[in-house]
Amino acid sequence: MSERSQIAIVWWALAFTTIFGVVLGVLLDMIPPPDATMNAAQIAQWYTERAGQIKLGATLGAWTGAFMLPLWAVIGVQIYRQEKGLPIWSVMAVAGGAMMSIFLVLPPLFFGVAAFTPTRAPEITATMHELGLLTLVTTDQYYIFNWVAVVAICFLPQRAPHSPFPRWFGYFSAWIGFMFEAGAIAFNARTGPFSWKGLLVFWFPLTLFGLWILVMSYLLLTNLAKQKRDALAAEQAKQPEVAAV
Repeated sequence: MSERSQIAIVWWALAFTTIFGVVLGVLLDMIPPPDATMNAAQIAQWYTERAGQIKLGATLGAWTGAFMLPLWAVIGVQIYRQEKGLPIWSVMAVAGGAMMSIFLVLPPLFFGVAAFTPTRAPEITATMHELGLLTLVTTDQYYIFNWVAVVAICFLPQRAPHSPFPRWFGYFSAWIGFMFEAGAIAFNARTGPFSWKGLLVFWFPLTLFGLWILVMSYLLLTNLAKQKRDALAAEQAKQPEVAAV
C-alpha cells in the first residue's frame, strides 16, 4: 500500500507541475516575462490588456502552485529508507520542499492582485508585478537545503534496495542547485543575463528545474515499482506459512 500511495502521489505532483507550467506560460504570460525596463504606466497597461486571463491563471495557480510539496513528501520517505538513526536528511528534504513550495505559490497570487483592480494607481500595479517576478526568480533561500539533502543521500552508502538516488544524480542535483543561486542577482540587473528574464536567472533555472523534476520522478517511479514488486513477493511468500499453520 505504501509504494502504491507513493506512486500515486508522484503522478499527482507531475499533473500539477504540468498545469502550473501551462498557467505560467499561457495565462500569466510569464514565459518569458515582460522586460524589467518597463515603467509603471506600461506595466499597468500590460495587466489591463490581460486582466481576464491573468485572473484565471491566478485561480489555477492557487490550486496547483504547491506541486513540489507532494513530490518532496515522497522524496523524504525514500531518503528515510536510506538513513540510519535520526533521519536528519529526510527531515531537511521535507522541510525545504515545503518551504520552497510557498515561493512557487506566491507569484501567481501577486500577479492576480496586480490584475484585480485595473483602475488603481499604476505604481501599485507595478509594485505587485515586480514583487511577483522577483519572488519567482530570486527565492533561492530554501531550495538549497532540499537539494543538499538529495546530494548527501546520493553520496552516502545505499542501505535499502532499489534506491532512487544513484551517485550520478547527486552530481546532477549539485550542479542544478548551484545554477539556481544566480537567481538572487536579479535584484541588481534590469537587462542582460542576470535580469529576471535573462539566460542565467530565468532560462537556465526554468529549464533545469523542469529537467530535474522529470529525472527525479522517473527515478522515483521506476524504483517504487521495484519496491512494490518486492513487497508483493514478500507478502506472497508469507501466505503458505500462514496456510500451513
